[in-house]
Amino acid sequence: MKKLLLLLLLSLGLIGSSTSLAEYNSYKLGQAAGGYAIINDIFEKLTKSECGYAINKSYSLNETLNEIFLYLNNEDREEFIAFLDSEKFKNDLAENDSFISGTINAGKKDGLDEKTICGMLVTIASMSYQKAQNQWEFAKEHYSK
Repeated sequence: MKKLLLLLLLSLGLIGSSTSLAEYNSYKLGQAAGGYAIINDIFEKLTKSECGYAINKSYSLNETLNEIFLYLNNEDREEFIAFLDSEKFKNDLAENDSFISGTINAGKKDGLDEKTICGMLVTIASMSYQKAQNQWEFAKEHYSK
């Protein structure tokens, strides 16, 4: 009876492991999560800028970070929380502000009108968003717990 039970458990284990192709990988999950968080921050800031009229969807860095948190294991959650408090993360967010304001100011200096500048910014950000979102969706499916 013990051998039959052992055989049954082994069989179930093999079936379960063969159907699950996802394996937790914090490095790959983190890469995708970082890109997704940064582009959501850019869009949130664009929405609040003079280019906000060109964006018809709401973006929230906090909601994005909360979503990312759900896909991390306990050890990575602790590291993630520490990273959010780090100077590096604060500097990354400040760089997003500089990117937006710098692009708008450079466009104005070049004599471009607001619609052209905002159109360029939103187009560039949209292409980056699609790529980051696809990478995040792939990472959630293949590298999360």
